[in-house]
Amino acid sequence: MVLGDQASDDQELSDWLATLRGQANWMGRSKPEAAKALYARIEARITRYAADAPAHTLAARALAEPSPEGTDPLGQTHHWLLGIDLATPVVARTLLLLAHHPAEQDAAHAEAAGRVPGLPRLRACLEESVRLYPIVPDLVRVTRTETEWGGVRYPAGTNVLVPMGFHQRDPERVDGGNLFAPGRWLAPDAHRDTRVAPFSHGGARCPGEYVALLLTSLVCAEVLRGHRLTGARPVLDPGRPLPGILDTAGIRLRLGRV
Repeated sequence: MVLGDQASDDQELSDWLATLRGQANWMGRSKPEAAKALYARIEARITRYAADAPAHTLAARALAEPSPEGTDPLGQTHHWLLGIDLATPVVARTLLLLAHHPAEQDAAHAEAAGRVPGLPRLRACLEESVRLYPIVPDLVRVTRTETEWGGVRYPAGTNVLVPMGFHQRDPERVDGGNLFAPGRWLAPDAHRDTRVAPFSHGGARCPGEYVALLLTSLVCAEVLRGHRLTGARPVLDPGRPLPGILDTAGIRLRLGRV
């Protein structure tokens, strides 16, 4: 999808990206020079693949579009690849949730069968899945100015850890926070609601958001088209608060013909 079939078996590139992501998650304890060197190797490999990428790939399309001066058309490729790597647990959890919410599965199934442009209901299901089970459960931010919290003043440059796994379910601020309610994402301006941030907000909002939603919604639609999800494990009660954690490796889904 990003670089074409030529790159599909490049395990070394996948390992490099996983290492780079791991280093970035250590909140200042990584080795910047080693990370820069690894980034340069990844960049060189991507550039090589992009030069021969088929016209339908994201890399080829990025290179074909006019770019403002000083802009690297392939600069987001790392994010595309890392985002796609995280699509698997999102798809698995979303299908599990749909299996235990028949009305939502009916709506998503009808949308997939009718090949509705953009798959808005299915995309809402995916966003709701990521709200309940965020890929990045904690956001790290740095204050720009002196800020006061709970009567205590903190200087500019203070590190702030935002536990989105809690905030997006906080029953005092998010209606039905522990329930699967995809309809909330179809409301006007839902994506500007800072109480929920499955892809973050502001300048740090995930640049791969739309690519991730496009890919995962298409995969889910292909699974649902002509099939019904039944007998899913673990068992979830749609009328009760959903568990805070779902082990993707433990998910089991059964497909029946419609």
